[in-house]
Amino acid sequence: MALIEAAELSEGVANLDSLISEVNGSPHDWNEAETRFRIIDRLIIECLGWAPSALKLETPHAREYTDYELGTPVASIWEAKREGKQFEIPRRTSNAVLHNLASVMLCSADCSDAITQVNNYCLLRGVSLAVATNGHQIVAFRAEPNLNSRTKAKCLLFDSLEHLRMSFSRAWQTLSPQAVASGALFKLLEKSGAPKPPEKLSAMIPNYPQFREPTDLQRSMADIAELVLLSIEEQPELEKKFYEDCYCESGALGQHALISKQMLAARYASLFPDAEDAAGPQPVSGKGGKPQLTPAILAEAISNRPIALVGDVGVGKSSFLKHLMYVSAFAEFQHAIYAYVNLGRKGALTESLTELVLDQIEESLLANYGIDVMKSDFVKSMYKKEIRRFEGGIWGDLRETDPGKFQEKLLEMLGEKQAKRADHLRLAIEYLSKEKRKQIIIALDNADQRSFDVQQEAFVIAQNLAADWRATVFISVRPRTFFLSKRSGTLAAYPHRIFTIAPPRVDEVLEKRLVFALDIAEGKIQLERLKAVSFRLGNIATLIRVLLGSIDRLDPVKIFLENITDGNVRELIQFVSRMFGNPNVDLHSSVRALADTADYIIPLHDFWKVAIQGDYQYYDPEKALAANLFDVTTNDRREHFTLPLILGLLDEKSPRRSSEGFVNYNDVVGALQELGIKPIAVEEAIRRANNKKLIEAPERVTFEEDQGGLFGSMPTAFRLNTIGAYHLKIWMTTFNYLDAMCVDTPIFDEVTSLDIKEKIRSLSLSDRYERAVKLRDYLSNIWTSFEQIPSFFDWEALCRSSEESFHRVAVSISRRTSY
Repeated sequence: MALIEAAELSEGVANLDSLISEVNGSPHDWNEAETRFRIIDRLIIECLGWAPSALKLETPHAREYTDYELGTPVASIWEAKREGKQFEIPRRTSNAVLHNLASVMLCSADCSDAITQVNNYCLLRGVSLAVATNGHQIVAFRAEPNLNSRTKAKCLLFDSLEHLRMSFSRAWQTLSPQAVASGALFKLLEKSGAPKPPEKLSAMIPNYPQFREPTDLQRSMADIAELVLLSIEEQPELEKKFYEDCYCESGALGQHALISKQMLAARYASLFPDAEDAAGPQPVSGKGGKPQLTPAILAEAISNRPIALVGDVGVGKSSFLKHLMYVSAFAEFQHAIYAYVNLGRKGALTESLTELVLDQIEESLLANYGIDVMKSDFVKSMYKKEIRRFEGGIWGDLRETDPGKFQEKLLEMLGEKQAKRADHLRLAIEYLSKEKRKQIIIALDNADQRSFDVQQEAFVIAQNLAADWRATVFISVRPRTFFLSKRSGTLAAYPHRIFTIAPPRVDEVLEKRLVFALDIAEGKIQLERLKAVSFRLGNIATLIRVLLGSIDRLDPVKIFLENITDGNVRELIQFVSRMFGNPNVDLHSSVRALADTADYIIPLHDFWKVAIQGDYQYYDPEKALAANLFDVTTNDRREHFTLPLILGLLDEKSPRRSSEGFVNYNDVVGALQELGIKPIAVEEAIRRANNKKLIEAPERVTFEEDQGGLFGSMPTAFRLNTIGAYHLKIWMTTFNYLDAMCVDTPIFDEVTSLDIKEKIRSLSLSDRYERAVKLRDYLSNIWTSFEQIPSFFDWEALCRSSEESFHRVAVSISRRTSY
């Protein structure tokens, strides 16, 4: 059978799984030719995506023959050994894919011979990428003259097919045809072998980042806050009232966003560049909050067309569906049979998505309508026609002569129909629709919390439900999934009616959610689970009132909350709930303060602490909401400004920027290269900024990460979002931010490094002030070394705009020392 190349990474993974299963399924001792035929051919073609026509086998050169030459012109040479020639690989503490080539050569003579042989072939043919393999182990490296076991070069190494499967994304991104053409492997090897920046000062802190243990009271407050703020919508007794009181219309533009309203309004425009107005997507809410997805649309027959709700994570896709059911289309849902299918947490442990959907539809019918599709009376009623046909068939004569046998055969026939579960449930739904004259509505929600393959399967199920069950079907989708599904053809194959869900106004969401939580804490809304904690509910009520007052009276707090979560309502509420019981914020002082003064305002810097430190004593980029804009990956000190420059460039209104706010990736690289920033540094900074959600691509990608860093196909364009804008315009040069970044910023100047190191573990305000000033001055000195000052970024102006934050701290220190 002819081998077919993988077109996508997911196809390569599936083919590799099949290959591993077959290779491990039976004992064998294959020679080199068999190893090539049974394993290596399939690895190159079926897994890594090389077309058979791109392979040249046993190509002669003088008296030597290369096993595989890939590409035209030749881009890579593979040397094959029989699988019995096991390469001894240096032991590592992790499943790393990057190794010192010298160590690999010293550890195994067989591997060293294969490496030397393919290296020589590459040098003779002017090819750079060399690969040695025995079918199970793969070593890829850049060919070099005079290669020996003292080389300083790195290599990409997969120790087994299982190791390859574990790190297949990295293999695809370096060894597939497109990756080889772009030189991705060489960039990775160059980066891994480049001189490293100085060690971060966090290395000087024992048990960094030092988790701060909350008190029993703080822990209790956090648990209650999580219930009344985060989990309240999941309480069945309050679900309907919650969506009546707390729902906010999608798409209302925020009043405090730090990016343009035009960019906010174009949130999803890049997903539908070719859509015609009549056939393209519509927002669920139009101008003035007027609903676009109206009850009339629900009422009409939407044959063969599921309704796709496209929205970013946390913008309120589930809330929209629940509000539709309880409020905006309440009458239509009352006259319909409605099944809500949660494909998220409830379905995470279920292997079969189809079975999960059928289970939850059955549960909805039983719980909401008292209909048991397995009950004898119901089954006999819905299969009346089939029973009449049975009575007229070959077993019908037994009805009088042998009633027992007749009933046995009848039940056998009905049992067979029940056993075909999907068909049985579909017929039951059709029967109920006709008998009760009700529309069928099915919502497949939270598919976007599952893997991409599961989401693809959910699309197909939604289409089948709409077409074969004659149901109105909703399916919620993330923009990234929608984009990939269109490209792969899953969505293109089925016509969907598309509605986009943009975030609601942050201030409205917070006010409604906090007021609802306050009503619970004050007992105006009863919740059974809280009856035993009345004492602490009083404290929670006080804290909620303080939060409401602080948000209402302080515009800087409104600006912070609106921008720092970029429209993700779930993260916003999660963030606010973390204010209760956070060990870095002494909100309980507010309870005492209110008792004395009847007034208390939570300062902005307390909100910042939760975003920058979280539950820890020191900033940690892996745990904090905030990103470190000054981190570096090379030994070039100017790289401290790579990410700030990128944010500034994306923020600038210029011909480079599209109407949706996107700037071409190559334009970003070119603009920073003119300032002396290397392309590899720009690429790394963009990947880091993307994963920290400071910027976004049209496809809403998230890069994968391994020992070699972040990787994955680079999108063609990026734009700034509100999180990145807040870092750039508000946070970056403030005392609080710079103080926190001291532990995570490599410092090239030895004197500055020693000065900050002396005070790095100190928590006194005066020491924190000194180290923040030193970091700012150190960065300012580096900024002066740039020969050109770009139009899109002005470090000195940003420092002046934040001078007030340093002044307030200096005044506070002065007051303390004067007592």
